[in-house]
Amino acid sequence: MPLARRRAQLVDAALRVAARSGVEAVTVRAVAREADVSLGTVHYCFHDKDELLEAMGQSIRVEATDQIKATITAGAGVGLDFPTLVHQCADALLQGLKRFRQVRLLLLEIATTGARNPALLGTARTHLEQSTQMALALATACAAATGVTYRVDVRRLARTITALIDGIELAWLVDQDDERALEGFHALAELMTTYVVADPEAGGASAPSTAST
Repeated sequence: MPLARRRAQLVDAALRVAARSGVEAVTVRAVAREADVSLGTVHYCFHDKDELLEAMGQSIRVEATDQIKATITAGAGVGLDFPTLVHQCADALLQGLKRFRQVRLLLLEIATTGARNPALLGTARTHLEQSTQMALALATACAAATGVTYRVDVRRLARTITALIDGIELAWLVDQDDERALEGFHALAELMTTYVVADPEAGGASAPSTAST
C-alpha cells in the first residue's frame, strides 16, 4: 500500500480510537490493533504518537472547513456582499459543528490534554496554530470574494475568530443548544463586519491606513 494511503488509514483508525476512548487512548499499539496492522507498520508511517496526533488534527480541520469554503465559493459566484456572506458562513459553522461533533470534541480534548501534559504541549500548540491559519485563510477568502479589506491586522483578527469559535463550540458541546450557538456565530459575523472597508482597488472608498480594535 502506498505510504500516503497507509497513513490515511492509520489516521482514520486513530480517530476511531479517540472517538471511542479519548485522545489519551491513542497509542501506537491501540492504533495498530484498530487498523489490524503490525506495530512496525505504524512506526514506519509515524515517528511517534505526537506526529500521529498532529496528522489527526490536520485531517479533522481540513474536512471540517470544507463546508465553509463551499459557502464562500458559492457566495462569490453570485456576488454576495460581505455582511451577507459572513452571515451565511455563520449558518455553515453550526451545520459543520453538528456534522462533526465528535471530531470537534477531539480537537478541544487535544488542546486541554496538551495544556496539562508537557509531552503533548507541542502538539497542542501546533493544532492551535493550524486553527489560526485556517481562520486566516477563510477570513482572507471572504474579503477577496466581496471586494473589501480589513482595517485591522487580519492575522490578529484570525486569532480572535479562532478563540470565539472555540468558545461557542465548547458551550454547544455541553448544552447542545443550537439556537444559542447560532446566535454566537452570527454575533461573530456581525463583529467581522465592523472591521472591513471597501477595497479601493475594487472601486470602493479608500481604506484608512491605521485602525484600532
